Amino acid sequence: MMARIALPLAALLAVAGALGLWLGLRAAPPTETEIINVHAARYVAETGGELLDCFAVPSGVEGVRLIVICEPEGGEAWYAATDEWGVVVEDVSVPEDGT
Repeated sequence: MMARIALPLAALLAVAGALGLWLGLRAAPPTETEIINVHAARYVAETGGELLDCFAVPSGVEGVRLIVICEPEGGEAWYAATDEWGVVVEDVSVPEDGT
Protein backbone atom coordinates (compact mmCIF):
# COMPACT_ATOMS: atom_id res chain seq x y z
CA MET A 1 0.00 0.00 0.00
CA MET A 2 2.79 2.43 0.92
CA ALA A 3 4.65 1.72 -2.36
CA ARG A 4 1.55 2.65 -4.37
CA ILE A 5 1.54 6.10 -2.75
CA ALA A 6 5.29 6.67 -2.56
CA LEU A 7 6.05 6.52 -6.32
CA PRO A 8 3.39 9.05 -7.43
CA LEU A 9 4.28 11.28 -4.48
CA ALA A 10 7.99 11.20 -5.40
CA ALA A 11 7.15 12.05 -9.02
CA LEU A 12 4.92 14.92 -7.92
CA LEU A 13 7.63 16.30 -5.63
CA ALA A 14 10.25 16.05 -8.41
CA VAL A 15 8.02 17.95 -10.85
CA ALA A 16 7.19 20.59 -8.24
CA GLY A 17 10.90 21.01 -7.39
CA ALA A 18 11.90 21.36 -11.05
CA LEU A 19 9.13 23.90 -11.64
CA GLY A 20 10.16 25.88 -8.56
CA LEU A 21 13.78 25.93 -9.65
CA TRP A 22 12.87 27.04 -13.17
CA LEU A 23 10.61 29.84 -11.91
CA GLY A 24 13.22 30.93 -9.36
CA LEU A 25 15.93 31.24 -11.99
CA ARG A 26 13.63 33.26 -14.24
CA ALA A 27 12.92 35.69 -11.39
CA ALA A 28 16.62 36.50 -10.80
CA PRO A 29 17.62 39.86 -12.31
CA PRO A 30 20.51 39.90 -14.80
CA THR A 31 24.05 40.57 -13.60
CA GLU A 32 25.84 43.83 -14.27
CA THR A 33 28.01 42.09 -16.87
CA GLU A 34 24.96 40.82 -18.74
CA ILE A 35 23.41 44.30 -18.76
CA ILE A 36 26.64 45.88 -20.05
CA ASN A 37 27.05 43.23 -22.76
CA VAL A 38 23.48 43.68 -24.04
CA HIS A 39 23.73 47.45 -24.29
CA ALA A 40 27.28 47.39 -25.66
CA ALA A 41 26.03 45.09 -28.45
CA ARG A 42 23.19 47.55 -29.08
CA TYR A 43 25.73 50.39 -29.25
CA VAL A 44 27.82 48.47 -31.79
CA ALA A 45 24.73 47.72 -33.92
CA GLU A 46 23.55 51.36 -33.84
CA THR A 47 26.85 53.18 -34.28
CA GLY A 48 29.38 50.70 -35.61
CA GLY A 49 31.63 51.33 -32.61
CA GLU A 50 33.51 48.69 -30.63
CA LEU A 51 32.46 46.70 -27.57
CA LEU A 52 35.55 47.90 -25.70
CA ASP A 53 34.30 51.50 -25.90
CA CYS A 54 31.69 50.66 -23.25
CA PHE A 55 31.66 50.54 -19.47
CA ALA A 56 29.07 51.13 -16.75
CA VAL A 57 28.79 53.07 -13.52
CA PRO A 58 26.30 52.54 -10.70
CA SER A 59 23.58 55.13 -10.44
CA GLY A 60 22.47 57.12 -7.43
CA VAL A 61 19.13 57.91 -9.06
CA GLU A 62 16.12 55.97 -7.80
CA GLY A 63 14.89 53.46 -10.36
CA VAL A 64 18.19 53.39 -12.26
CA ARG A 65 20.60 50.53 -11.54
CA LEU A 66 23.41 51.18 -14.03
CA ILE A 67 24.38 53.76 -16.60
CA VAL A 68 26.12 52.16 -19.56
CA ILE A 69 28.48 54.62 -21.23
CA CYS A 70 30.19 54.07 -24.58
CA GLU A 71 32.86 56.62 -25.48
CA PRO A 72 34.69 56.14 -28.75
CA GLU A 73 38.01 57.92 -29.11
CA GLY A 74 37.34 61.38 -30.48
CA GLY A 75 33.60 60.66 -30.83
CA GLU A 76 30.38 61.52 -29.07
CA ALA A 77 29.47 59.57 -25.93
CA TRP A 78 26.49 57.17 -25.99
CA TYR A 79 24.50 56.51 -22.80
CA ALA A 80 21.88 54.01 -21.62
CA ALA A 81 20.35 54.32 -18.13
CA THR A 82 18.96 50.91 -17.12
CA ASP A 83 16.67 49.65 -14.39
CA GLU A 84 17.02 46.52 -12.22
CA TRP A 85 16.15 44.24 -15.16
CA GLY A 86 18.45 45.94 -17.69
CA VAL A 87 15.65 47.77 -19.49
CA VAL A 88 16.44 51.30 -20.67
CA VAL A 89 14.79 53.93 -18.48
CA GLU A 90 13.37 56.62 -20.75
CA ASP A 91 12.46 59.27 -18.20
CA VAL A 92 15.10 59.82 -15.53
CA SER A 93 14.28 62.53 -13.01
CA VAL A 94 17.35 63.94 -11.28
CA PRO A 95 16.77 66.24 -8.30
CA GLU A 96 17.83 69.84 -8.90
CA ASP A 97 20.36 69.77 -6.06
CA GLY A 98 22.12 66.84 -7.82
CA THR A 99 21.77 64.33 -4.97
